This record gives sequence, C-alpha cells and structure tokens, in this order.
Amino acid sequence: MSDLLNKASEYASRIISQKLPKGMVYHNLEHTKEVVEMTEEIGKSSGLSANEIEILLLAAWFHDIGITEAYNNHEEKSAQIAKEFLTNNNYSSEKTDKVSNLILVTKMPQNPKNLLEEVICDADISHIGRKGFNTRSQLLRAEWETIQNKKITDLDWLKSNIEFVAGNRFYTKYAKDNFEDQRSKNLVKLQKKLRKEVNEMPAVISEVIKPADPDKVKKDKGGERGVETMFRNVMRTHVEFSGMADNKANIMISVNTLVLTAIIAVLSRKLDANPHLIIPTAMITIVSLTTLVIATIVTRPKITSGTFTKEDIEKKKVNLLFFGNFFNMDLKNFEWGMREMINDKDYLYGNMIKDFYYLGQVLGHKYKFLRICYNVFMYGLIISVIAFAIAIVLYPETDLGPLV
Repeated sequence: MSDLLNKASEYASRIISQKLPKGMVYHNLEHTKEVVEMTEEIGKSSGLSANEIEILLLAAWFHDIGITEAYNNHEEKSAQIAKEFLTNNNYSSEKTDKVSNLILVTKMPQNPKNLLEEVICDADISHIGRKGFNTRSQLLRAEWETIQNKKITDLDWLKSNIEFVAGNRFYTKYAKDNFEDQRSKNLVKLQKKLRKEVNEMPAVISEVIKPADPDKVKKDKGGERGVETMFRNVMRTHVEFSGMADNKANIMISVNTLVLTAIIAVLSRKLDANPHLIIPTAMITIVSLTTLVIATIVTRPKITSGTFTKEDIEKKKVNLLFFGNFFNMDLKNFEWGMREMINDKDYLYGNMIKDFYYLGQVLGHKYKFLRICYNVFMYGLIISVIAFAIAIVLYPETDLGPLV
C-alpha cells in the first residue's frame, strides 16, 4: 500500500469514527472497509494496473465519508472532502478528478461508463450478491428509522428490497461470476417472503382485483399500488427463472456438442480396430444426441400470429401484455387497444393474471424438459462409462493409439 493510501485510510477511518452519528449502523467504518476490500479484489481480478487500483481504493475510502456531514446526496460532499485531502497531499489534479468522479458514480441509480466505474459500483452493492444480505438490509432499515425518523412497515421494506435487488445488476465479469448466483437466491427468498405477506392479506387483494365501484377503487389507490407491485415483482422473478432455465439448457447444448464432436472426430476412427467399442460408442452418441434435442426443446421459442382484431379487444379475448399477440400490428391499432385495456381496470388486471399464469405454464414446460434432459445426461453418461469400462476389461488388447 502506498504512503498516500495509508494516509487516506487513516484519515477516513478517523473522520468516520469520530463524526459518524450513533444511529449510523449501516454506513459505518465496517461498510467502508468492506467496499475497499471488494474494490481491490474486483480491480485486481479485472486486470487493472497498480495506478488504476490506487485511484479506485482512494475513491472507496472516501465514497461515504460525506455522510458525516449530510445524509442525503452525501456523495457530492464525499467527493469534495476527497478533493481537499488529495490536493493537500499534492496528488495530481487529473487523478483527483478521477477519484471524485468514481465517488459520484456510486450514487443511486448507478450508471457506470467505464471499467473503473463498474468496479467501484459492483463493490458498493456486492452485499446483494452475498450471504448475509438480510442482516445488512435490516441494519440499513434501522439506520433509516433512526437517522431519518422514518417508520417503515415490514411489507414496504420487503417491496423496497425486492425492487433494489432486482433493479441492480453487476457489471464486471468477476462480480457476475461470484455474486450473480447468490443475488438470484436472495431475490427468490425475498419473493417468497412477499408471497407469504400477501397471502396473509387475501381480503385486501380480492377487494382490489374484483370488479368494484370506480369511486371505491380511487379511495383504495394504496392497496391497488400494492397489488401492482406484487405483480411486477412476481413477473420479474419468473422471467429470471426463465433465464436460469435457458442458461442451464445452453450448458447441456455446449457440453453435448463437444461430446459429439469428440466422438465423430476421434473415437469413430478407432472403431475399425476395436469393434467391441461400437456398442458403448453408440450408447454415448445416443445419450448426447437425445440430451441435445431435449435441451433445444427447452430453449426453442414459440411464436404466435402477432395480430388481434377490434372484436378481440371488445370481448376482452386478447392479452396485450404479451408481445406475441401484437408484434405484427401497426402502431395505431396497438395504441388504441392498449388505451382500451388501460381504461378498463378489470380487463387490465385480468390480463396481468393471465400473463402470470401462462408464464408459469411456460416455466413448468421448461423445467420439466430440463429435468428430463439432466436425468438422461446423468444416467446415460454413467451407463456409457460403465459400458466402456466393461468392453476394455473384456478385451485387454484394446488399442486406441494416439487420440489426435
């Protein structure tokens, strides 16, 4: 660590320890050190130079220091404090500006423009992709309630967490490889909690969804927004599940394509001299080909006509929330249909329910075939390997020669 980094860490640690209000249980020195550690870890894994990592670490040490003077929009104050410190320590103005910009880019919503900005943004929100997210979340809630005197219900906090975890993503390859999986798991846990909360309030939901007097619906806007948030978050989770299924299917496609390539390019040339290997080779070929076909079925899209009629809208037969029902329509007719649906809350909620249902059907189809795919591959591979082993044991004169 350079002398300047040592000075920066000592300065930031002292200011945060001395000036931070007692109720600051999330944006504290522990959080700053955690961001510094993650910044260095991600930066080195991203192949950054020592000079770039130094700039990043300086920004990490100062990124929340402004919260000792102003809670809201503290990033601007943090950048100002960092600039004063670096100028006093004869740091170049060009590098100082880079440090300030890196601090400002951590402000929500994040929108990094280059690799350095991506590194510090990923480091700042890495907790959403790690175990212990719920504990960190509760610390932030306690901080808001104490410092900002906010009273937050469990349901509101749950919705806020779901929107935050689902609405933020990782940018660097290292963060995607190491945190994305856990981020999805954390999101699923939050979604389960939300469904549990919603299931405990069936009367409220049914009151909003069922056809009601317009005046009554207006009075219940809060409950209506809650239902819309529920639909949005549940749909987002299902879309993520669909993406996970496609990724798993793509893994099977890649692996079995390689297996078939190896069989055709290498093993098939050895069968003339080793006819006893024909059956095991045929077995693993059939297994790989079957797995490949099933995995392709999982990812194969189903496209509809993409059109609807005025009668379909009037009779509420078409779901305009699904692209497959309108992608061949002209803008004028589509806009008219959307306005008709938006003005009819019963039609709108009905479409949302149908969209949710059919997306669930698609997910069920995908995961059903995905399970079959993995079972065929797993058991087929085991049986094929056993068959090869038996053939080689029974025919010790097996000569595969050079494989390349």
